[in-house]
Amino acid sequence: MNNIFNINRFGKLIKQQYQLSGKNLVLALSSIFIVYTAILLLFTFNNSSIETLEWLPFFIILNTVIALPFAAYAFPAFRTKEKTFDYLLLPCSVAEKFTLNIIIRILAPWIVLPTIFYISSHLASELAQWHNPALKIESFSLSTILGQINHDDLRIAIPSIILSALIHQSVLFAGATVFKKQPLIKTLVAIGIVASVIIFYFYIIIEWADIYQNGKMPWFAIIENKESAIHCLLGLEIVLLTTTWAYAFFKVKEKEIA
Repeated sequence: MNNIFNINRFGKLIKQQYQLSGKNLVLALSSIFIVYTAILLLFTFNNSSIETLEWLPFFIILNTVIALPFAAYAFPAFRTKEKTFDYLLLPCSVAEKFTLNIIIRILAPWIVLPTIFYISSHLASELAQWHNPALKIESFSLSTILGQINHDDLRIAIPSIILSALIHQSVLFAGATVFKKQPLIKTLVAIGIVASVIIFYFYIIIEWADIYQNGKMPWFAIIENKESAIHCLLGLEIVLLTTTWAYAFFKVKEKEIA
């Protein structure tokens, strides 16, 4: 087990990576905070009244625009042969290197970015109201927004939204293990090609094969109720996420073996 994953060795890997890119990380987070605050200041100064729910589009768009490309540039050492060689020689297992990248590139953004957004939105609200006390601005509160949604819908939507976000990140994350140069663009092109093939396939079986004639239905279209549809969707998302992570892991393993 120690050869696969050792917590002490993993801790040293985290320390080593922080020493290499700690300054860049602080600079990046500072830049994100400044951009968030500038955009939200424009939003608050141009509106005399803002309700809590109106912050949500900014929350989703800003965080997604950063989180997805960030995942696409995982394993930055793979961009050049020299850095790849140095990275593979680190005295850590593939599982440890892979886990660190999963944490940093996929999971951490959904903790760090919402936190930055929360601080930036409250700062923007305070500055706008300080400049013009007549403004009626409700501060951003994710718990308040979620509280306005039906609990049954929330129970269904949250797992699906989380899994969907992780899948999108993970596909781009896997692309970073395949493409050395411009992994984001090349992965998006590859996804577009695959999506086109799938759409064309379903177009053929629906339009040309006439599978709906005489009341016939394909197996994937026969869903008994809403609950079954939700379970099928969640199951499919879990399979896709697991498959994507497994593919990325073995691509990293392949580089070490090669």
